[in-house]
Amino acid sequence: MSRSAPGRSATRAAVLDLVRSTGTLSRVEIAERTGLTPATITHVVRELVADGLVREVGRQKSGGTPRRLLAVDPEAWYAVGVQLDRCSASVVLLDFAGRTVARSALRGTGRGAPGDYLAVVAAHVRNVLDGAGVGAERVLGVGLATHGPQDEERGVILTPQPTPAWRGYPLVTDLAERLGLPVRLENDATAAAVGEQWAGEQVTGGSPATFGLVYCSSGLGGGVVVDGLAYRGLSGNAVELGHISLDRVGPRCRCGNRGCVEVLAGPEAVVARALADPGLGHLGLTGLPDETLVELELVARAARAGSVAAARLLGDAGDALGLAAVTLANLFDLDVVVFAGPALGTVGDVVVPRVQRSLDRAAYNRDLRPVRATLSTHGTTAAAVGVAVSVLRGPPEPRPASDAAGPGPRAA
Repeated sequence: MSRSAPGRSATRAAVLDLVRSTGTLSRVEIAERTGLTPATITHVVRELVADGLVREVGRQKSGGTPRRLLAVDPEAWYAVGVQLDRCSASVVLLDFAGRTVARSALRGTGRGAPGDYLAVVAAHVRNVLDGAGVGAERVLGVGLATHGPQDEERGVILTPQPTPAWRGYPLVTDLAERLGLPVRLENDATAAAVGEQWAGEQVTGGSPATFGLVYCSSGLGGGVVVDGLAYRGLSGNAVELGHISLDRVGPRCRCGNRGCVEVLAGPEAVVARALADPGLGHLGLTGLPDETLVELELVARAARAGSVAAARLLGDAGDALGLAAVTLANLFDLDVVVFAGPALGTVGDVVVPRVQRSLDRAAYNRDLRPVRATLSTHGTTAAAVGVAVSVLRGPPEPRPASDAAGPGPRAA
């Protein structure tokens, strides 16, 4: 089996991703879209076919000699995506073509010790693989999407959330040792933006080359895709939308600022205000952090049932999110802002119309083109799907032989 030099590996990855996102392409079309020479494409495709990563699936009439169509072999490799949060978690399994093979939800981290919780995650991943009939030797790697700030190189988060024990805990090393697989860490909002881009490519054959995303689970963050690439910043902690200050004398945020979007419009803030509202006492809210998303759903149900108090709370949150979305759109010159994450799966239908009003009123380029607010295609699993897609997009290894353990997965 062939091994490629670094430059060749990048070219192989680019060709694979193009074929993966498009479905089927001929060699001529690959050369046209990548700008690479036909000779280079011929050589790279020959390697990919020999390695079992790409296969010919038919011919395309082109007026002359029919062109042979190529497609990614979906069973060549698999990738796992894991999204972790205090209140929710999910696992997805993608095949090499980026299609979801299996998905599963599990409880959030709560206040559990990180080592104990990662043992649960590892067992859950193994169950998902077993249920899909996929051996670990067929898995390219595992993507782990969590809140920030984080140090992706060291594989740790840099905040005492949900408890101080999580700050600096070797998440990547621990999970990799438990699973015997390479693991990579990524910001959940950035991962969700990648997942949303991939959903657009899969569902419609194309997605906006540039768009923004607001991600909301127990906390609140943001992501941006610019010219088809997720913007990660210098350290992978870019677009922390939840920590933009909207009120300099507002409530103190855990980041050290005041009046941040998260403390004004985040799920914990909404539940805390509902708990303090006598008109919503019948909901039986506790304000316990581990129950935030469950209790946010109770507020949303009350709003849908006609509660003026609940509708006012969610409307205020929507207005604050609208200000954040306007800031995001103005900074990056966007015409689409997507809302994703477990919390927005709960209240998105209530708050997104309020966000749209803010964009219609205050987006800087609204007279040039409208800025649209929309809910995610993937909903609650956008981050898990996105981080798994990032694993798939890494430099590919040849497919392992069916009668041997094969070369084994590379470090992601």
